[in-house]
Amino acid sequence: MSNRATPAVRSLYDEHLRHCGHCRRVHQLLLAAYEGPVPPPTPAGLREDKAFYRTLDRMREERAEPWHYRWTLRAGVAALATSAAVLTLSLFELTPASLRFDPPEAPAAVVTRDAPLDVETSRPSAPLANEDAGLRHAAQAYGRVVGGSATVIPAGNEHATTSNTFSVGTRFQLSATETMQVALIGKIVANFSPNSDIVWTEATPSSVELEVHRGFASFRYDRDPSDPILQVRTPSALVRVVGTVFTVQVNDENDTLVSVLRGQVDVLDLETNRVMAEVESGYRYDVAKSTFDDVGKLEIQAALPLSIEVDGSEDPLSLPSLRIPTSWNVPGLPAEPEARVLANVPSRPGAATDFIIAARSNTGSANRSANSDVMIEPARVEDEGDDLIAELMRDTLALRRRELHAMLGSCRDLYQSYETRYRAAKCFSNFLAKYRDEPGASEAWALLGILRMDYALDYRAAEVALQTYLDRAPNGPLAEIAMYRMWLSSVEDGRIAQGLDRGRDYLDRYPSGRFVGKILQRFPELKSEI
Repeated sequence: MSNRATPAVRSLYDEHLRHCGHCRRVHQLLLAAYEGPVPPPTPAGLREDKAFYRTLDRMREERAEPWHYRWTLRAGVAALATSAAVLTLSLFELTPASLRFDPPEAPAAVVTRDAPLDVETSRPSAPLANEDAGLRHAAQAYGRVVGGSATVIPAGNEHATTSNTFSVGTRFQLSATETMQVALIGKIVANFSPNSDIVWTEATPSSVELEVHRGFASFRYDRDPSDPILQVRTPSALVRVVGTVFTVQVNDENDTLVSVLRGQVDVLDLETNRVMAEVESGYRYDVAKSTFDDVGKLEIQAALPLSIEVDGSEDPLSLPSLRIPTSWNVPGLPAEPEARVLANVPSRPGAATDFIIAARSNTGSANRSANSDVMIEPARVEDEGDDLIAELMRDTLALRRRELHAMLGSCRDLYQSYETRYRAAKCFSNFLAKYRDEPGASEAWALLGILRMDYALDYRAAEVALQTYLDRAPNGPLAEIAMYRMWLSSVEDGRIAQGLDRGRDYLDRYPSGRFVGKILQRFPELKSEI
């Protein structure tokens, strides 16, 4: 049903399945062909779900099926499995590392005229508004470090990297004092808390998967129907997500704790893929104990940097509220908007007050490689935003504007910590509202665009801010970064044709630029443009 059914239709469908054995068998065959052996969850809950499967087991033991039905069912399973395998092989080409994407269909080309040269050129037409649906191109199957620090180990490599762009297979190892926030496939924002060990293992048009070996990870996924499903694998469970805000914790005993702030997730058994629990917003589920509890301050503290809600404004450059989003279900939190702050979140009895204390102790800033006892020193990951702030502050200092420089200093203090970095966009917005006409203040538009792109994944607002900077300073010191970010916005938003165009424009202007490697990494076909 591809998650397109309304709750009423889905309820009727599940009710019919409970009374029609033949329909259940056909439904399971279709799931095996398209999604794997995941049984359909019943809306009645975990206890009724287990009772239903026990009843099916007794029926199979007490009543033998006719021999001709068994042969028919086996033939049907074999035929569907063969068809699914042929279809999969026809869509994707297997490689040792992961599944690769088929190249997209060539968009319709139009003949245009460049005004200065009056020379005809053929380039892909501008994308339609709905072109960004789904994960359609290999250029989208990358992630970026948004902020923070950690040991980032690329796939098949035991040495840390300083690049803020990474691919499938990358491992993140964090010490007791490190935190990191990343963006995956241009649609998922994740926050990794101290003492975490996390690996990105898969990215295909149908599935994105991560493994949490230990620690605390928070996710925000505003999923469209055609986007891949997110799965988070732990040592004791598999968390299957359609689209929500949630956290996954693996403690010292390798127990899995799943908390949901918005939406709903399914927790599945690792061996059978059976649904162990349906965790709705406001609840935390303990896999080892099979018990539910309310979400608490620990989960809110870890997930709050993922907040992007605004205070009711329709302005595309509106910035996140500094309060806990109203869409998050936090039991016990006052309903008044001004009271939705972390200090008012009820603490669970006996719960740790800080996730750093709750996590496994790990002294020092170095981490161990997963496959050896060699200590790996964490490397500083590229931080374009921090470079921009430093440039902007140098300009204001040269202008001897103490008030303006002090306000930028406050914004930079917010930017330095992952817990407050998402609030820096609000600070820079206030700065622009007051000093937008000051000489040297135009660079703040570029930084504002980067923050909107990294934390909100709001590519439309980011491009407005970046284009404002390019219009005001087309040859300014940050023009190269702004052009690169405009290209990156198109690619991560799924506008591949526009991304190719902007990639060519960047390579034409900066053939030896600092971002050439990142563009060619996602679009090898543009090597001929240099």
